[in-house]
Amino acid sequence: MRAIIFRNYGNPQEVVELVDDMEIPKPNKNQVLVKIECSSINAADRYIVRANYFIIRMVFGLFRPSKKKSILGMDIAGTIQLIGKNVKGFKIGDPVVADIRKSYGGGFAEYAIVDAKHLVRKPDTVSFEQAATVPISGQAALMGMTLCTINPGDKVLINGASGGVGSFGVQIAKAQGAHVTAICSTKKINAVRSWGADEIVDYKKKGSIKALNGNEFDVVFDTASFECPGRYKQILKKDGKYVLVGGDFYNMLKLKLFGRFDRGSQKFMALTQEVEVTKNIKTVLEMIADKKINPAIQKVISLKEIPDAIHSLEQRTVIGKIVVNLNKKDVANS
Repeated sequence: MRAIIFRNYGNPQEVVELVDDMEIPKPNKNQVLVKIECSSINAADRYIVRANYFIIRMVFGLFRPSKKKSILGMDIAGTIQLIGKNVKGFKIGDPVVADIRKSYGGGFAEYAIVDAKHLVRKPDTVSFEQAATVPISGQAALMGMTLCTINPGDKVLINGASGGVGSFGVQIAKAQGAHVTAICSTKKINAVRSWGADEIVDYKKKGSIKALNGNEFDVVFDTASFECPGRYKQILKKDGKYVLVGGDFYNMLKLKLFGRFDRGSQKFMALTQEVEVTKNIKTVLEMIADKKINPAIQKVISLKEIPDAIHSLEQRTVIGKIVVNLNKKDVANS
């Protein structure tokens, strides 16, 4: 089968490659084989390829990636081709969606095996391209918002609003009745506004972030982590909540290792341990089906274009999500 793999760590445009001789995996009795229709690019893909953090090398291979973990891609949408004998509730041909991080990736390929407990049935009114944006970005945004317990009328500040998680965060917060202030760069303002943000802060403009001082937000939803989490204390209400969803690895680690840095009744949290992932995926898919939110897809690419797409993430030029369609004809890399 065709797949995107990496045999070494480094620049994605140099070490990530398309091959056509990977063996189609075989499911065990508790798994299914999924023919992948679509996947999507995530920040995790670039972190894994670069392996700048030692913990990544501990998981994927100290000096080079393990062959068993060499296929990138963390989220998939496709159809079931084979079913293990213990799998109940699904049948061959069912359209499904899954987060396959616990299998260490494998989404940028024509087929992948998935534990049945991680499967979510795709609603008929949601396309494969839409569904592929949900398992990582969509469900992380929902979980972060759930941690914050947003109520109608709450003032929510979203940092990194133009990214994959941020694009879902803006829409989910609005669907919950929040007043959303979004932080993004100049070139991405129109897109973020189209997702429903009430106010937009252009961090490229001098003094724009300092101008937030004096505001009191119920929630700060941070997907970028440009600042130390504690610096948001001044713009949170006395009982406000800060949640870090992605961004700087060391800020995530600090919040994980040293507690939530609660200050009075303020809460500082990091989304480092995701729970009820399949439930969250199902909820976000239902929100899309009900037209409460709409995945922000910047473009749809082929497998061969993935190295350049990962590079685009590093250059911060992506707005929303880039989707990989396995049926899209490969084009030459630019």
